[in-house]
Amino acid sequence: MENTDSTKMPFTTFLLRLLSGIAGGVLGAVVIVVIFLVASSVLPSVSDFQGEEIISPVMIFLMMIMVFLSSTAGNILAVFLMGLTEREKYTRQSSTMTQVFTVNLIIFLMMVPVYFLTASMGMEAIAYVVMLHMIITAQVSVIIMEIVSNYRHSLVGVYGTTFAVVAAIGLLFALARILDNASVLIFLALPVVWGSISLVGGLVSVVYGWLAGVYDKDFLSTQTMYGNDYGKEIESEEELAPKAADEKGADFLRHN
Repeated sequence: MENTDSTKMPFTTFLLRLLSGIAGGVLGAVVIVVIFLVASSVLPSVSDFQGEEIISPVMIFLMMIMVFLSSTAGNILAVFLMGLTEREKYTRQSSTMTQVFTVNLIIFLMMVPVYFLTASMGMEAIAYVVMLHMIITAQVSVIIMEIVSNYRHSLVGVYGTTFAVVAAIGLLFALARILDNASVLIFLALPVVWGSISLVGGLVSVVYGWLAGVYDKDFLSTQTMYGNDYGKEIESEEELAPKAADEKGADFLRHN
């Protein structure tokens, strides 16, 4: 019999997780709006943000800074608050925050040429690039949180986040079509994707916890083996984690 208690999510935790994701998305949106308003007062050309004129390199640079600051702030806050909702599961907050910031910076640097390559295609193309940028950073941030602090059940987070991202993409495209203005994606992408991650991801966790309890089997545990892997020796998380320098030194002294 397997212990599946750790896969269950109480309803109060689900609500707190939902509020945490929404808070992160809203913070990101607020940051990008504030930067846009400040830039509009300094650079008059920014007032034509939604126009189809040729976009200058200055505006592209400003856009990248806006997206980086807003997505990084929103992602870090959402991941931090989500970690607080389940302290017993997400115990390595400092390591998670470090990795989330690092991956957001790396993705930003990788997206720089994409922004400049699409600049000649107009504001609509840029808006979709921003949407893609924010979705990728949010998805990777959640997956990092799951792997770093919740290795045993990280697959549940991967499934939930993947379903949530698909739902967010569909909703964002629908909003762009309904409003007939792709530029709104710049301001809506982060709240929508984080709202979806917290809602859909939370629902996946709730449903999976129920299924695991009914069948008394942790199907998505990284320790559960299938097919030809069944019966093979499983390394514990302690064995997978590298020892710190002082621990290695202590082992050397004990054996010599």
